[in-house]
Amino acid sequence: MAGFNPYFSVAKRVLRLRKKPILATRLGANWKLYPSDWIDNRMLIGRPFEQAQLQFAQECIEKNGLTTFYDCGANIGLYSVLLGERASGLTTIHAFEPVPKTWARLCENLDLNDLRGLNGLRGKATAHNYGLGTKSETLTIAFDKKSSGTATLDQDEKDNPRRDFADRQQVQIHSFDSQIDVSGTSAFIKLDMEGHEAEALKGMKNMLANNNCYLQIELWDKNREQVKDWLAQRGYSVFHEIHHDIYFKRNDCSPST
Repeated sequence: MAGFNPYFSVAKRVLRLRKKPILATRLGANWKLYPSDWIDNRMLIGRPFEQAQLQFAQECIEKNGLTTFYDCGANIGLYSVLLGERASGLTTIHAFEPVPKTWARLCENLDLNDLRGLNGLRGKATAHNYGLGTKSETLTIAFDKKSSGTATLDQDEKDNPRRDFADRQQVQIHSFDSQIDVSGTSAFIKLDMEGHEAEALKGMKNMLANNNCYLQIELWDKNREQVKDWLAQRGYSVFHEIHHDIYFKRNDCSPST
């Protein structure tokens, strides 16, 4: 863990005094960032956020010749924008974000970078305003206005006393397989759904069976073994780990190097 840096501590507090969004260039891309939001604040002050994960995802996509990226739990588009710009060979991006306000921000960030000419992001990226689960339904999502990345459909997390989920909103949910019907493709799939990953996976059985998939899944202790076992039954095994992010590939695929 990095040591305490007084600059970051002071900078984040000063920025939070500002209520209006800031148009900024960070990590080689353009963003509309809100200083009061936890992730946006870190980006504005230059605090590292998931750098190792982003680097590994890029390397995995390029070394395995993957052409499609599915960003499940896209938030404001950190992965979709940066991998869309950096990962050579990506031709198609699907980003899923169920919270309408956050989805609108995702679209803004894709547009900001498309205008910059970063490989025509809007030409290859589609932003879907729904979440992923086992079936089509309307569910209640809990979120903290100060941290868009913590929005959750998981009931245990909604009741977590350590989190300030003061807000609730109904969102649309669909199964992945009901919306995306492809076979014989190569894809990188990132799932960061704050405890709802197992449900999303159950809705993409066809995708996992019929395509060459590499998965990055944020897994917590309570659902880690369940997800590992479920994927193992379908021929997927762990090939890498970074903090809470676990990486899976089909057993009949060549390992990433």
